[in-house]
Amino acid sequence: MSQNTNLRNDEFSRRHFAGAGIGLGAFLLPQSTPHAQAAPVKSPCKSVVVLLLEGGMSHFESWDPKPSAPAEIRGEFDAIATANPDLTVGEHFTRLAGLANEYNIVRSVFSPNKRNDHSPGLHWVLTGYDNQAAGVSLGKVNTHASMGAVVAHQRGDRSPAGLMNFVAVPDRKQLGGRVNFNHALHLGSANEAFDTGEIPDQAAGKYAVPTGLVLPQSVELSRFRDRRTLLDSLNRTQRIVDSQATNSIGGFQAYACDLLLGSRGQTAFDLNLESAATRRRYGDHYFGQRILMARRLIEAGVTYVVVNLSKNNSWDAHKNNFGSHRQKLPQLDEAVSALLSDLIDRGLLDETLVLMTGEMGRTPRINGNAGRDHWSRAWSVMMAGGGLTRGQVLGSTTTDGSDPASRPVHLNEILATVYHQLGIDSDLVLSDEFGRPIRIQPESSPVRELQASS
Repeated sequence: MSQNTNLRNDEFSRRHFAGAGIGLGAFLLPQSTPHAQAAPVKSPCKSVVVLLLEGGMSHFESWDPKPSAPAEIRGEFDAIATANPDLTVGEHFTRLAGLANEYNIVRSVFSPNKRNDHSPGLHWVLTGYDNQAAGVSLGKVNTHASMGAVVAHQRGDRSPAGLMNFVAVPDRKQLGGRVNFNHALHLGSANEAFDTGEIPDQAAGKYAVPTGLVLPQSVELSRFRDRRTLLDSLNRTQRIVDSQATNSIGGFQAYACDLLLGSRGQTAFDLNLESAATRRRYGDHYFGQRILMARRLIEAGVTYVVVNLSKNNSWDAHKNNFGSHRQKLPQLDEAVSALLSDLIDRGLLDETLVLMTGEMGRTPRINGNAGRDHWSRAWSVMMAGGGLTRGQVLGSTTTDGSDPASRPVHLNEILATVYHQLGIDSDLVLSDEFGRPIRIQPESSPVRELQASS
């Protein structure tokens, strides 16, 4: 593909087509990628919802309470029994306690995050790669494509239902918008996350469907169709020059146009179509409304949805840990239990993998500000559905919760499990724009204990 050919297509698209007032961002002008997509494979899992607890929720107050530990480790909350006799949880997970046979808890997750900081941790959990140079003050370095981008690349630029395969709720950024570890990088902008935009904080709040899915009122439908016909004609002519380039660019332009002219994109994203009762059931808070949006998207056919369940790292409780968790844990409990129950009722849990994790845990010993600090040596992860077993409690931590005591599970094993359930080999190697081979993540294996017997 020649550089001049790229410029001719880009110039036409920007000056003439986008001139109609249509803001489609990366979805109108993707970079062409040189990689062949994998052939479709049968897998037990059709979609993934990643519930990202940015900042690091305390495992002590949630999935791994230590009621027998000294007060400076145990903290202020009690532990409660669940429907699973092998699992006790923090006192604020009352609804999830009743659903304990529907999900798995891995209590012994760790990552050797030497800086023990959020940016490397978030880079790791979203891309599968350690990157100690990642961070707001270190150039925002993003060294590897995100898992969502890999999934989109392997599944194709649109889902079987005709929607994008990778969506971020509310947007693809972390740490208050200061970094973005959901990038597609060498996989091309066609595989970037599509942002839902702001989600209401209240169950009665109105949601604005992304502008990239709605034809502006200033653009007449007949005018838009005429411009699309002209664009298609020019792309067919250009295909004689370089079929690979125009198939990529023209094909994705056609996809963007289809979303604007049709209703499936608007319908999938339109949170306002949910009943008032359903919105209240998920919760009158941003946890519930963001998670409900994720359910709408995967039900509509989106493959990979990342939901940021934080506002600017709000699980980072260096002080007032118990006051912070006393507010957020009941809301999280309400929203996640509603999601699991909804997926079960709709027959979707077997084909939808729900992964809830932060980028780290919290320190065993409570600090002088009634807080817990960063801790990457051990934390807990919830995994449900997607063809996995149910009701397992895998691994354990030491009596003070500081380190794995049995069955240590590296973070990459968790991520390899997600790939495996989607039918993607976690050892897959893709080439970058210079033809250099890049693994989608370091060598690792799925967690065998979570694999359901066939």
